[in-house]
Amino acid sequence: MKTFFITSFHPHISRNILSTDFLKILKAQNQLRLIIIVPDYKVDYFRANFGADNVIIEGITPNLTSKTKTGVFFKRLGFFLFDTKTARSKKKYEYLCRGKYLIYAFSQFMGFLSRSFSIRKIVRYLDYYFSPKNLFNELFNKYKPEAIFSTDIQNENDIGLLHEAKRRKMLILGMLRSWDNTTQRILRILPNKFFVGSQALKEEVSQLYRYPEKKIIITGNPHYDRYLKGPSVSKEQFFAKFGLDPTQKMILYAPLGNYLLRNNDVDQYIMEILGKIDAQILVRFPPDESVTLKNFIKPANMAYDQPGVVFNSERFGDREISLDDDQRLIDAINWCDLAITGPTSICLDAALLDKPVIAVNFSPAPKNFCESIFGYHCDHIKKLLGRGGVFYATDKNDFLRVIEEYLKNSEKDKEGRVKIRALWFSHADGRSAERLAREIIGAVKS
Repeated sequence: MKTFFITSFHPHISRNILSTDFLKILKAQNQLRLIIIVPDYKVDYFRANFGADNVIIEGITPNLTSKTKTGVFFKRLGFFLFDTKTARSKKKYEYLCRGKYLIYAFSQFMGFLSRSFSIRKIVRYLDYYFSPKNLFNELFNKYKPEAIFSTDIQNENDIGLLHEAKRRKMLILGMLRSWDNTTQRILRILPNKFFVGSQALKEEVSQLYRYPEKKIIITGNPHYDRYLKGPSVSKEQFFAKFGLDPTQKMILYAPLGNYLLRNNDVDQYIMEILGKIDAQILVRFPPDESVTLKNFIKPANMAYDQPGVVFNSERFGDREISLDDDQRLIDAINWCDLAITGPTSICLDAALLDKPVIAVNFSPAPKNFCESIFGYHCDHIKKLLGRGGVFYATDKNDFLRVIEEYLKNSEKDKEGRVKIRALWFSHADGRSAERLAREIIGAVKS
């Protein structure tokens, strides 16, 4: 029996990978034994939802490497050693805006050096050589795996496990967690095979990391297989869940969340505006981020959906997204007339289902760079907005005007949504989970 590790340290992984047919296909392989490695306090949840005779859930203390000086150093260095617009903006946002001028200057200098792939190669070697060792010996010795599949290859927990796997000369398979990951930091460890969701991501991985194209395999995004199956309930049934009228227009609003800007007065401002228009509003809160609402009274035309399995009410990032949570989002996008959000993946979700979508970037008062919504400075969002399929609303008047236009004509900007799908959904055919599973099975058994 072949044994291999699978990582799951971010709420999107259980939704994007484990809750799909990917895991079902692997479970059916009697000659494979899967060890899913998760944060120790989530073990019971994962065992209840994903465990099987040949699927074992193991928990580890998260962020162990960051509890060491060398672990923290190389984690930060991986961020410093990148020179995309996303990375430069984030350095400015994190350090210059907080008055950390020396760290900012150093990060910019390191970004300049990172243009040399030889420098990155040297740093990657030093990272591997000096990063904390023997943190996971007990786990590896217990199961003696032949391979490891990192579902989030830039996650610090994954990297710690991958370093140990490399020392043991194991097969390393890697995947990015999301479409925005390529432009954020260097790859601290190179996998033997790299799985990506689209042709666009393959090109970015090849160009930004100088990773060999022949080792990059486009599987598609398993998470989106469910989107192509359509809604799970009728419009009447879905609207009834939230006390909405199926004969009236419905707008889906997905708040930005507090992570994307320092002082989140945007979400409440947008919700106040939406509360006064002639349409029903379903607010789908982020499953793993908080949203600041101060003395906000929910309007009569508004309903809430709060997804996320809570492990600690004070730590939003520690939540998980259940299958029911995700299906409600799919149903909401299918049955809405318009989606409104910020620089989030909801823009992609709506474009896949050919729904009009607005990205909001305005607030009660003007904001400078340090107060702004960080996501709009990132490469992937600029590329998205450049396709013309998402309306970029920068003031209230345009926002209200375009809402009215979209509710009257859902075909508006359809051509732009086609361009978005061509770029990020090149392999969205409902078989992405199957392709990824087959690739993993073939690699592990070979």
